[in-house]
Amino acid sequence: MSREIQHLLSRREALRAVALAAWGATLLKNAFAQGEFAGKPVRVIVPFTPGSGSDTAARFFGERAGKLLGSSVVVENKPGGNGLITISAVKGAPADGFTILLGNISLMVVNPVMLKDIPYDSVNDFVPVSGLYRGPAVYAVAANSPINSLEELISRSRSGAVSVGTYSQGYQLGAAYLASLAGAKFQDIPYKGQAPLMSDLMGDQVQAGLLDWGGAVSSIKAGKLKPLAITSVERHHAVPELKTVRECGYPEYDHYSWVGFFVKKGTPEPLRQALAQAVEKIKQTDEAKRFADESLGGELMRQSPEEVTALIQQQIQRFRAIARQAGMAQV
Repeated sequence: MSREIQHLLSRREALRAVALAAWGATLLKNAFAQGEFAGKPVRVIVPFTPGSGSDTAARFFGERAGKLLGSSVVVENKPGGNGLITISAVKGAPADGFTILLGNISLMVVNPVMLKDIPYDSVNDFVPVSGLYRGPAVYAVAANSPINSLEELISRSRSGAVSVGTYSQGYQLGAAYLASLAGAKFQDIPYKGQAPLMSDLMGDQVQAGLLDWGGAVSSIKAGKLKPLAITSVERHHAVPELKTVRECGYPEYDHYSWVGFFVKKGTPEPLRQALAQAVEKIKQTDEAKRFADESLGGELMRQSPEEVTALIQQQIQRFRAIARQAGMAQV
């Protein structure tokens, strides 16, 4: 064997040894980090009331992650103030991995677009642990409405504003996004919740609504509401005949409400990774897939933490432009 080949083989063995050593060190760090959680309580701070879909998700993933880490997980509900009460609680806690923020599109995207002088930066103050689930919305009308398609709704709006009910600023932005793409005239009718919006929609008090899919699908299946299009990228298996907004002529459009776990920036990376690995193990189970689908009407998020950060940045940029165009933005 020539000296050159021997040298090449030796170099390969050295590189392999370095790689194995790095891999082993990572395993040791992760094992140490998991051990750090054993027997210690972890708080999940939720900006919603008990029983909401987001609260249910926090408890489902939090309790199971705690078991994997040997820790007890306590969910604390701090609703109100557009989520600022929750944000304050997390920002005021140590960056040690034992306080988790349940963040969603409202806190991480909508507030930075719609509220002026908020006391946090969703990208620079927090680091994603894992996206949990996302759920689409649906454009719907009353069962007896003469409007039978999204294309017809948009066509009508071009000759006079059509009233579209929403119950959150996130859905306001979602409707404004479609209006901007379609050149439509939507008159936003704001509600305090989906239940009164659906009641008025069924009673012909508002012409159309943008509704949370999970909360509306039972009424759709029962024939109480007529769906026009779903805002997901692909059709939903529960109503496979229902077209997506993309299929109606707007291929760049989608709108999801989403929820994820975040920790305060400065949290030691091995601890954040230990939390992330525990959540990812849960998301690989059939139980988690059924929970997201059957209990929440959505799907598990598959994005990496880095992709969640990129999603937040992209959505802030998109909705800020839409809000300014519609005269909705405060910043």
